[in-house]
Amino acid sequence: GSLVSSARWLQWHWQGSEPPGLARSDLDIMSGIFLRMRTMYKRDGGKFPDPIVNLTWNYANPESPTPEELAKEFNGKALVDLYDLKDPTKLLAKKGEQLPSFAMLRDDGSTTSGCWIFCGAWTQAGNQMARRDNTDPTGIGQTLNWAWAWPLNRRVLYNRASCDVKGKPFDAKRKLIGWNGTAWNGPDIPDFKADEPPENGMGPFIMLGEGVARFFARGAMAEGPFPEHYEPFENPLGYNPMHPKNPLATSNPAARVFPQDRAQLGKHEDYPHIATSYRLTEHFHYWTKHAKLNAIIQPEQFVEIGEDLAKEVGVVAGERVRVSSKRGHIIAKAVVTKRIKSLMIEGKKMHTVGLPIHWGFTGLAKPGYLINTLTPSVGDANSQTPEFKSFLVKVEKA
Repeated sequence: GSLVSSARWLQWHWQGSEPPGLARSDLDIMSGIFLRMRTMYKRDGGKFPDPIVNLTWNYANPESPTPEELAKEFNGKALVDLYDLKDPTKLLAKKGEQLPSFAMLRDDGSTTSGCWIFCGAWTQAGNQMARRDNTDPTGIGQTLNWAWAWPLNRRVLYNRASCDVKGKPFDAKRKLIGWNGTAWNGPDIPDFKADEPPENGMGPFIMLGEGVARFFARGAMAEGPFPEHYEPFENPLGYNPMHPKNPLATSNPAARVFPQDRAQLGKHEDYPHIATSYRLTEHFHYWTKHAKLNAIIQPEQFVEIGEDLAKEVGVVAGERVRVSSKRGHIIAKAVVTKRIKSLMIEGKKMHTVGLPIHWGFTGLAKPGYLINTLTPSVGDANSQTPEFKSFLVKVEKA
């Protein structure tokens, strides 16, 4: 199946082995639930059964659709011979063919697509997500033939903004697109009307009505339309350097914090070190502590601290440290590195503590503590994302 990243790449992955025992894929589980539901609706009826009873389910094995079948379905195809609306003699796609672009999707029942932004990921030419050509003739990282990016394999959104008003790239050495006199082209897929001359004045931000970038977010942010800097709820200064005299502006006023959680927030006087949680290359969340090879490579929980902090608390690499927050504590080996350095913040020396997240009380790796023993319960005002990347702790020799 495919994995999609925050860079909008859909990259195809191939199954490495058969699942053990009675393990089943998500596709099999969901198919089983749906088919049983549909049987019940057909037998017993129900309010408005049409979407379930008449749902298209054209898979070779209805009990177990394949990732390939679903990927093609998400892409979309022509349900009839599809002709150009401007030139009725021009055949764009035959009935049953995969479509190359969402621009060919129509609202008259002549096409189908499971997700319009994925249209182009599996065309008549095959699985575009499975491509692995990483050549980059431009030297700027535009590997257009490696996998596929939604929409239309475009790698940089709003790339018209990389050119001046006349369509000339601001940086010729890193050209994304440009106006050649008749069309926009270049190493990337233009995020713009391909034949729109620059002199017509069309703005580069085509998804916004005004066509230009916005300094503020109209009605989209919980704490107001203008960008602002807020400190984490647990911060090493106790105030916001942008607003040092306004305690109400220290942290986001619209964040989601319950009273009992607010009472568990620590102060920098008691917890002087800045903690951040992260993942290791050799593990994936909490799952891989159950896998022997991963447990061999990273067998035991550790805390990463810089050389200066190690000297202050009197530990050397391999000794155990106690890391505590107002919510609890963990004990783990210290890994002393040059990677994490002390910072000067408002004239004060601050230390950062690195906390890999992958351990717990059970698994093939040695038992460890849950890092969320230490983390605060704070929900970002807009995304509800917790503040697990910056909070306060105290490091001591165990």
